[in-house]
Amino acid sequence: MTEPAFPDMTNIKARLVINRDISTALSDIIASAENPRILISVSRSLAKNSPVVEDLKKSFGGKIVNAVSVLTEHTPYDSVFKLAAAITDSHATHLVSIGGGSVIDGGKIALLVANLQVKDAAELEEMASSGKKSVEFTSWPIQHIAVPTTLSGAEFTPIAGATSSITGRKTGFAHAYLVPNYIVQSSTLSKYTPERLWLSTGIRAVDHAVETVCAPGVDPDIADYCLKGLNLLYTGMQGTKNDPESLTHRENSQLGVYYAAAGISRYRMGASHGLGYLLGVIGHVPHGITSCVFLPAVVAYNLSETEGPQTDIAKVLKVPSAADVSSALKDFIGGLGLPNRLSMLDISDEAIAEIKSAALTHPVVQANPKAISSIEDVAKIMKFSG
Repeated sequence: MTEPAFPDMTNIKARLVINRDISTALSDIIASAENPRILISVSRSLAKNSPVVEDLKKSFGGKIVNAVSVLTEHTPYDSVFKLAAAITDSHATHLVSIGGGSVIDGGKIALLVANLQVKDAAELEEMASSGKKSVEFTSWPIQHIAVPTTLSGAEFTPIAGATSSITGRKTGFAHAYLVPNYIVQSSTLSKYTPERLWLSTGIRAVDHAVETVCAPGVDPDIADYCLKGLNLLYTGMQGTKNDPESLTHRENSQLGVYYAAAGISRYRMGASHGLGYLLGVIGHVPHGITSCVFLPAVVAYNLSETEGPQTDIAKVLKVPSAADVSSALKDFIGGLGLPNRLSMLDISDEAIAEIKSAALTHPVVQANPKAISSIEDVAKIMKFSG
């Protein structure tokens, strides 16, 4: 595909709708649309455990042409094609994706499939970031409205991932049109998200912020955005842990994701993301949890190369110096009731060995600020993780 043109923060802010009531937010969005036809794609857990679909049907009646729950964890290609078929069959003018990163990424790719009438997995594979086929659009006729219920940040990026039915591995897609047209942040709906999922995906957003701040050559303005996001996430997530009913803390965390995503696709992330991808695929660990166990360890490993940026992070975390950042992050994660050491996960020795080997050729691991050139280097990070 073509390289993504990441919208600037002003562009993204123009897409952002902060409203506790989804029906009101959606009503404002479609107000100028002629004969809107709304297809809802919602996670299975929300469809089962929340009234969101019924509430929207009551508010919009016949404008809701269908509500489906076909996307599953890790976004397999088969589920993407099911959603694309629902988009086509319903003649939808608006797709409302309600859920976490898998649902939002699946919506992005399903719109790609529907708009280009992609026939099968092999053709879709050619359109991936590593594929051979360049993709250009003359139009993007279906509006995508993302309603995130986790803190993963998928809604703010021109990239999306799905699990290939051909290779069995996560495949990336990138294009400017993949950024949703509207992003509705509803703190009320977030209360239906299990606490562990909410907080662990928040650590994923913290990981975005920290690795962007520490990225070589990062623009100072982008770093400042990420530091602001880190502060909102750090205080907001602790607030939610102490008072789960507080909507203010949830809203601060959601806004923190907006700022923390400022560097995604602008700068390569580092080894926390790279090793996290490998732990996710090889060890079948959710990405939020991978950040919980790897981020403090990678920060410690990188200290000699990133002392300046980590000094800025230390100020946000209210610790004396850059040398204290790793332990502060580990304490923060543990205080949220999340695993903060690799040894707390049930990962086989064989999987650990495979991760160590794969890290030496993984492009994101290799973008790390401090070189990782041997299995021993990876072992150091894993030792830091404990």
